[in-house]
Amino acid sequence: MTLNRRDVLAVTGLGLVGGGLGGAFPGAGPAAASPADERTGTGMRDGYGPLRRAGKALALPAGFSYRTFGAAGTRMSDGLATPGCHDGQAVFDAGRGRVRLIRNHEIDLDIPGAGRRALGPRNAYDRAAPAGCTSSLYDIGSGKLVESFLVLNGTLSNCSGAATPWGSWLSCEETTDGVKAGFEKPHGYVFEIPGTARGPVEPVPLKAMGRFEHETAPVDPRTGIVYMTEDNGDPGDGFYRFVPRRPGQLAAGGRLQMLAVTGDKAYDTATGQRVGEVLDTHWVDIDEPDPSDAEENPGSVYSQGRAKGGCRFLGLEGSAWSDGGVTFVASEAGDGENGQVWRYVPASHDAGKLQLLFESPNPRTLNQPDTVAVSPSGMLLLAEDGDGEDEAGGDNWLRVLTPSGFVANLAQVIEPLDLHYWNPEDFPQPGPTGASELAGAAFTGDGKYLFINVQYPGVTCVITGPWHAGGR
Repeated sequence: MTLNRRDVLAVTGLGLVGGGLGGAFPGAGPAAASPADERTGTGMRDGYGPLRRAGKALALPAGFSYRTFGAAGTRMSDGLATPGCHDGQAVFDAGRGRVRLIRNHEIDLDIPGAGRRALGPRNAYDRAAPAGCTSSLYDIGSGKLVESFLVLNGTLSNCSGAATPWGSWLSCEETTDGVKAGFEKPHGYVFEIPGTARGPVEPVPLKAMGRFEHETAPVDPRTGIVYMTEDNGDPGDGFYRFVPRRPGQLAAGGRLQMLAVTGDKAYDTATGQRVGEVLDTHWVDIDEPDPSDAEENPGSVYSQGRAKGGCRFLGLEGSAWSDGGVTFVASEAGDGENGQVWRYVPASHDAGKLQLLFESPNPRTLNQPDTVAVSPSGMLLLAEDGDGEDEAGGDNWLRVLTPSGFVANLAQVIEPLDLHYWNPEDFPQPGPTGASELAGAAFTGDGKYLFINVQYPGVTCVITGPWHAGGR
């Protein structure tokens, strides 16, 4: 399946005209299909050229390079060991050529070596929960880590989140485990960490934003509305928004809602969709954002919205706000279960437009996209979740959806993903102990540097190179 130019420009944000999903481009026809590339097996084109080993962790195109910092287990400035399982993160300008990175660590009890203990002794939300967030000050010029320390302590399965326009990081828990699973507190919430935090903050679960298996939470800078994705899978996932009572003050409460397709109360986006079709949508209220049965029923919030006509997605993961709308992925959806890319643009306070921008025709082209990032120039990056379930392990690619309608390769994790090792409860059979997926892609404000994590065991990579060269 190929994208026409209008659809791709809508993805990158360059084609948004008057709040719509894509402008009119005279003479723009369908993008030509790319012949299969036998060197990479992707079935699409190498927009940046062939990849080569650029270091121990990554293969990159010619002209690109990377540095690493913050490896799991290294000592931080506060004396604690750097946690592993690096995931979503935000990059804030710290002045004088430095950036402040706030990074999630998606740790739960399934991870080898994890125990029922918080990462540090101070300000733990739950002393039996092993996840949280760290803050790192990184000097871009020297390529050196200046300082690092814990800023969120005692949470669980902190997957992704989003930076806010007011300079904080929203960290999302991707689990609804709680006291019945042996923890001190219920989980499944969003937590907010100021970018200026100098140590573990007082952790406050934002319960009005829902208790479900959260993924991401990008913010509309104009309204302060937070859009959230959910990755529960069974019976389905919702696309949500949180309308704050006071924009920029999420702890003051607000209203949680789920997206619905107007005119079809049972709409299911997982299969049978047409690329480019625009759907009219509205929002339905969630009456109980913090349901009492959420631990036993992780889909409790979803079921409330579905009963009111909310639409079903499958495997919602990464999302990013850019140019007036949210681009997000349904990792396991599509007729071939290889993934979809969607875009939502608000048309008024209570209504908007939803469009399927891309559906992967096969796993070689795009295999279950997870992380989403949009560069300041409008380039859309998609990091794959990878297939590490078989004994051979799985590939993990960072790909670009180009303005000419192709999926281009930007990076590959050299070692194969092995979920048997990193998630033995779900994948008990032994396999090769490899590295993992890429996660947490985030650009500096000038678009010159991309920060991205190799999730297991955990290290942050800083990639730079001729970004403009592959965007064709």
